[in-house]
Amino acid sequence: MHMKYFGDSYDIVKLSLIGWLRHFGEWSVHPMLTEKAAPKDIQAFERFLGVSVISTQVLTATTNRESYFLSCVTHTGNLFLDPDTGLRLKFTNGIRAPEYLFSAELVHITSSRPKALTLVFDQSLPRGKEREALEHKLKNLLAHGVHCFAYVSHVCFVVAGHDRALIESALNHVISESKLPINRFI
Repeated sequence: MHMKYFGDSYDIVKLSLIGWLRHFGEWSVHPMLTEKAAPKDIQAFERFLGVSVISTQVLTATTNRESYFLSCVTHTGNLFLDPDTGLRLKFTNGIRAPEYLFSAELVHITSSRPKALTLVFDQSLPRGKEREALEHKLKNLLAHGVHCFAYVSHVCFVVAGHDRALIESALNHVISESKLPINRFI
């Protein structure tokens, strides 16, 4: 997450999704910062979303990612992960790596918290083929025991967890509360 974009239309969608999912308990956020953020900006982000930030550590190309996500694995509640770009199936090294949450990391995070929901911002999708790309990601995650649904729009999100009944209930609740057309979800 880049704090310079805080308050854009994507944040309105984040706020809405977290609001609709509050029925399932409290939420926290790991903003996956890729640059240092001022404490006042972190506090403003927490106030805006109505959640606690669990880490302000900056993710770089040289960060030990396993240690970086340790707070997510030990966190027991519902969690929002906010990478710069989104969810990527294949691991990549180098300068672009901090922009992504990798599917293996999501599998590990959700398996460590089997009774909790994980919401992931995902713009790592080809334009005009968002639905197909999300379907591919969801199938891949399901093959690794992660149940999911996705919200498909100009800003996409994945909701994941290990409890199939919880994910189905979350999907039904979001559809009911949001009044969005069902075709916006996979």
